[in-house]
Amino acid sequence: MSEEEIEDKDINKIRRESRSIFFWGVGLFALLIILVGSTAWYIVSDPELSYISRFTYTMGLIGYNYPDHWDPDRMVQKAREAVQEELDRYSFYLEQREMTRVGEEFEGSYGGIGITISEHNLGLMIMTVRPDGPAAAAGLRTGDIILSADTVSLAGLDAYEATFVLRGPEGTRVGLKVFQHDSNDTLNLELIRQRLPLIHIPYAGVTENGSLYVRLLDFEYGATRDFFGAVDSLFELKKDSIRGLILDLRGNPGGLLDEALNTADLFLEQGKLIVGTRGRSRWVEEAHFATDGDIMEGKPMAILVDGNSASAAEIVAGSLKYAGRAILIGDTTFGKGLVQEYRGFDDGSGMRLTRSRYYFEGDRFINTLGAEKIDSGAGIPPDYYIASRDYEPFIRELENSFLLRQFAEINRDDLVQYAPFKDASPEWLARFKEFAAGNGFTYASEVSQLALLTRTLASFEGYSAASWQAIDRICTLARRQDSLRFDVCRDYIGRRLYELALESKFGLAESYRRAIVPYLPEVIEAERVMYQEK
Repeated sequence: MSEEEIEDKDINKIRRESRSIFFWGVGLFALLIILVGSTAWYIVSDPELSYISRFTYTMGLIGYNYPDHWDPDRMVQKAREAVQEELDRYSFYLEQREMTRVGEEFEGSYGGIGITISEHNLGLMIMTVRPDGPAAAAGLRTGDIILSADTVSLAGLDAYEATFVLRGPEGTRVGLKVFQHDSNDTLNLELIRQRLPLIHIPYAGVTENGSLYVRLLDFEYGATRDFFGAVDSLFELKKDSIRGLILDLRGNPGGLLDEALNTADLFLEQGKLIVGTRGRSRWVEEAHFATDGDIMEGKPMAILVDGNSASAAEIVAGSLKYAGRAILIGDTTFGKGLVQEYRGFDDGSGMRLTRSRYYFEGDRFINTLGAEKIDSGAGIPPDYYIASRDYEPFIRELENSFLLRQFAEINRDDLVQYAPFKDASPEWLARFKEFAAGNGFTYASEVSQLALLTRTLASFEGYSAASWQAIDRICTLARRQDSLRFDVCRDYIGRRLYELALESKFGLAESYRRAIVPYLPEVIEAERVMYQEK
């Protein structure tokens, strides 16, 4: 074959390959057009993607036409809040720092200095100090006031927000400015945060009447482990002398569902219903049954509850009550009756969403899926009702003033000698009343406030002399009743001073053992019911 023929053959081959590539290219291009068109049609037709598209387009228009008002972070936050308002009051968005706090609850520990705090007009008052934490090592005590942390003033900051300043990664430093009442000194300290396990049980012990008493503060990660450890060790040590169990869930806000299930499971025979959950979809319907036997071997059991016992605390109280295993002493529980779940986002933030409501033996619900939008449900009623004095207006105002704690701090060495504090009450009450007055404490009941308001309004209405005399009489009587509140609450004030003095001098556990448990009305009633009615 000549060179010309070979060259013609190669040219024809190249032409065929070129035509093939061309047709493949046209075909691929047409396919791409179809795919792009289909995707575009899918985007336009899919409701969820359409919503995103419209929102993004709206943001773009605002940015173009209102450049001076363009703040995308704030706008997204406003949009998120608007969507959140359509949900129930237990479902909401969580910022990164809040999701970090949720993670601590699931892990059962946190990075901090080992204190609990309450708001104070100067900053934050230390309520308790952990003996194993950096604060205790630095010499901080209950009653001290933290004025600032890392140059951030804590005055006016609520306790929840302040924890984001005081807590932080393990090993990091935090500078504190602290005022100490007893020495009237202001200290500048630098503490190193450490990893601290959550304290679920501040006290567990045996009463004089043979009751195993356990105070359980929450149902965060590790609560069941600590609770079982406390009950098992004390029961095995004093099995012959222990007559029953008192579980104190007053003020317990709840926590993790699994912890509540595991705690209730400790006292129910295998196969007993602990709790069931029922949601908007059949996919979230569940029923949880006991798997083990009763670790207390059937001995009487009482659970102390109040209006702040909620969520997981209600699961434990309700499951044991309706299964016939325990009696409830105190006040009706909060009535949440709902189960939440957490969903995290890529940026570290997340959402808490209501998943379902729960029910007990006999298909008993304490809430409905609609109730959470307006208020809590009916709650779980106690078997024996005792009104908590902690919520009386005068006592609540006195506690919020922190004067009881301050007075106890100043006089703790003398106060701890007056157990059970009855004979010395009049003397100490007079001293405390003088102390409170000297610190500007005044109490005006709702009746006094309404009477004063009526008197003010009467001055503009031209009331008759007889009406004025009647109003003045009401004001006088109301103020007199207010002044008597110290005497009416004398026993409460005496016990609280004794409790706080013991806590300051010997620690919280000793305060529970000597001052709280022996005189707690709910404990006294629980033992009366468990043992005297048998």
